[in-house]
Amino acid sequence: MTRSTRTTRTHTRTRPRNRLGLVAAAAALGLAAGLPAGAPGAAATPAPAAHRSTATASVTAANATGPAAGTGTRITAAEATAPRTPAGTGTGTGTRTTADPPRPTVTPPPRAAASRTAVPRTAPARPRHDLDGDGLSDLIGQEYDTSAYTFLTGNGGEAYTPFTVDAPDPGEVFKDFVPVGDLNGDARPELLTLSADGRLTLYETTPDGTRPPTWTGRGWQVYDRVVAAGDLTRDGRPDLLARDKDGGLYLYRGTGRVTGSPFTARVRIGGGWGGYDQLIGANDVDGDGVGDLFARSLTGDLWFYRGSGSAAAPLRPRVKTGTGWNRYNTVTGADDLDGDGLGDLLGRSRSGTLYRHIATGGGKFGDATRHGAGWEYTRMLAGGGTTALYGKAQSVGVTAAGTWWKYDALADGAYDAPYDITDPAGPGVPATMKFDYAAAMHTRNHATFVQLDRAKLYLNGRQAASGWTYDMTVGPGDLTGDGRGDLLSRDAGGTLWLHPGDGAFQSSLGARVKVGAGWKVYNALAGGGDYTNDGRADLLARDTAGRLHLYAGTGSATAPFRPRVLIGAGWNAYDRLVAPGDLDGDGKADLVARDAPGRLYRYAATGRGGAATFTPRVLLGSGWQKYRLLF
Repeated sequence: MTRSTRTTRTHTRTRPRNRLGLVAAAAALGLAAGLPAGAPGAAATPAPAAHRSTATASVTAANATGPAAGTGTRITAAEATAPRTPAGTGTGTGTRTTADPPRPTVTPPPRAAASRTAVPRTAPARPRHDLDGDGLSDLIGQEYDTSAYTFLTGNGGEAYTPFTVDAPDPGEVFKDFVPVGDLNGDARPELLTLSADGRLTLYETTPDGTRPPTWTGRGWQVYDRVVAAGDLTRDGRPDLLARDKDGGLYLYRGTGRVTGSPFTARVRIGGGWGGYDQLIGANDVDGDGVGDLFARSLTGDLWFYRGSGSAAAPLRPRVKTGTGWNRYNTVTGADDLDGDGLGDLLGRSRSGTLYRHIATGGGKFGDATRHGAGWEYTRMLAGGGTTALYGKAQSVGVTAAGTWWKYDALADGAYDAPYDITDPAGPGVPATMKFDYAAAMHTRNHATFVQLDRAKLYLNGRQAASGWTYDMTVGPGDLTGDGRGDLLSRDAGGTLWLHPGDGAFQSSLGARVKVGAGWKVYNALAGGGDYTNDGRADLLARDTAGRLHLYAGTGSATAPFRPRVLIGAGWNAYDRLVAPGDLDGDGKADLVARDAPGRLYRYAATGRGGAATFTPRVLLGSGWQKYRLLF
């Protein structure tokens, strides 16, 4: 089978002119095409969102005067002073360059001695993602700029190798990589990709990528986790587990095929699984040839569910195997790293360091050993215990002088160093024009640029509606359960409306649905994904007294929210609430807040809801009052 001739996304690239400045200029000049309110239009096929590049040189405070200007952009010395973040936060603090971000590194463990581990009762399970055929699994990851890569054990496991998924839409950014294993017994593993709109797609792999897809299933957006745990039923075929958003767990048995029906119809095997924020398919960690599962609670306890080999009850009762695992934002089932036949685990710390835990048998592991660094630039690892938050991972600030600075999220609790995205040909921004970012409205994993101008709504530069006289517009994600992000608006009378999205890059909106009245009591609405650990988009609302409330999503278009829950008071100390997506790499949406003096704080979501929705605030930096607009 010949691979199609698509351009491989490599790690070396230059930043194209960002779409954002061009959109602002087009709207200000009245060049965007007009459409009647709510009417569909022909969606364009734009290029993927601009890549990010990162500073690599350290600088002193004396020369930390802001990022270099974008290509063709002229800025003054005053405009070049972008807000900085304090040292030690993990975010860039120096002058931006066009160099690549640091590549992650790997230091493989020594090979296990023959006498180190007891002989397994049966043959060890086959590795799930052995791309190069050496009998050991390889790491597959994707960075925030959408570059996918692998570390192949066949070349020592230390070399970063670009990895290309031969997808029908080369611009699509996947929600997850699921390393299912060798489904058809041809000694080559398959890889599943999960799309934001609910498509699960199967690919045969090569050492540097995949072949074209062999199967696609739809409707998988009903799950918040899809997990490859290995062969759970002892029939020699890899299986899948999937958790729905109400905590039900389902088994999909492998059929031995990669076309037609690779998996059987689902069977419910349990409920109450919603209390875990990570489910880790670990393959075989105890040497019995059957796949195993680990689950991490919100308090950081790690639970071992040993595979039974029975299709009727594939998991044995849980056994607590560790505490303190919430020091990692992601725990990954890496298969056997050291050659002893037992599956091992990897954990990424909240500073971006990768650690390995070598299995010692019985679902237990040794102490953490450093496995690599620079992993804060990695958005997801195949086999990770959490599904990366999708559809929003950036913020933008616009100065009074009209200079636009973009901040990309990392997985270490902070933004990357900012860069200038001002369009040199664009006019200034009128004070009456409003902007925002909406989450998960398409399959590019980039927030949709929302622009309001003279009662017209533009989404990524194309007019989506006229007569848009609402005083608030926000896009927290998919509120209807169809895998497509939606918008909310509030009218002058205080009624909240839901506008369903269609999943296109330049979305059209369906007929509005009334959510409810009485929303005039709020002076701020924000949302960028899931705050409650159920995989559904939620909404934050601050009332005029400064109380912040959480409206947990239901996934229903007719009743999209549960009754509100109070998070806390005193939030009127902030003049701006911004939902940037996930800033710390744990798959949960976070919140940033700016106070009047210009200090910016991060509130990390816990997944618990209520008064415990967020951890105590962390200072990200000062000087943010220079932004007239921040979204």
